[in-house]
Amino acid sequence: MIKDTDYVKNTLEELCSQLDDKIAPITGFNSDFSYYKKQDEDFYTIHNKIKSLEDKRFDLNMRLYKSNDEDRFLYVYIMWFSVNPKKVGVGSAVITEIIELLKAVTKIEFIVLHPDDNEVKYFWIKNNFLPSDGTFDNKINVNTRRILVYAV
Repeated sequence: MIKDTDYVKNTLEELCSQLDDKIAPITGFNSDFSYYKKQDEDFYTIHNKIKSLEDKRFDLNMRLYKSNDEDRFLYVYIMWFSVNPKKVGVGSAVITEIIELLKAVTKIEFIVLHPDDNEVKYFWIKNNFLPSDGTFDNKINVNTRRILVYAV
């Protein structure tokens, strides 16, 4: 079980604030990011409360896992990522901002995700996620089958 510390609270609040500031100009609306942790979970979840405005849509749900031996986050697991309009660069611009914010605000080592299909897999590979080579598999608490990894 992970404990709340000032580092955790400050990091999560800073991430949510920065995500609000950086993502809104790209999507065209404020997503109102927040975080939570259920008592029996060993991760924190960041998500956006506001998912759409008119024909624009953006939805993100990512988990931040802490290192067992240090007071820092070890990795991020992107559970859900969706944008609309598609195929016009919005998704790539958003994920680039998310990665840059995670690098700036946390000390994570990598980001993982499970693409649903080949079209989704192509999007992530285009944004520098690669099939896992096994390097991080023993450090994560998720199914490692078919994961893509972005090494920070």
